[in-house]
Amino acid sequence: MAQNHLQFDGYTPPDVDEDGYTIAFAATSSDDSGRLMNGKMVNTRLFTVEAYNLKWTDITLEAAAEILSKTVFKSQFNFHYFNIKTAKWETHAFYVANVDTAIYSLKEGEEKCTSLSFQVTRIDPS
Repeated sequence: MAQNHLQFDGYTPPDVDEDGYTIAFAATSSDDSGRLMNGKMVNTRLFTVEAYNLKWTDITLEAAAEILSKTVFKSQFNFHYFNIKTAKWETHAFYVANVDTAIYSLKEGEEKCTSLSFQVTRIDPS
């Protein structure tokens, strides 16, 4: 079986760092959720937002620019990714938040990013 890779609207970027794919789930509960006086939690979960933190180190500025053009400068895009909840590769609509990047070389022909990282968040919560 061929190896799957992350994709943004069909574009396959360089692979993320070994530690560059982490999951962040955020649960949203109803207003009446909370702890009782005895400390017991009463929680009515409404939905869970699914997000992934992505990170690349030492990538070309050309690759960084392509990644940014497919993600950051759009209101949403299709993200092909490994879904930890289903243990399958899936494609869903996501948007980008919290972009960080650092450039370490602007020498012509050798432009490089020290790092590029951001969070992709699923449009439709699960």
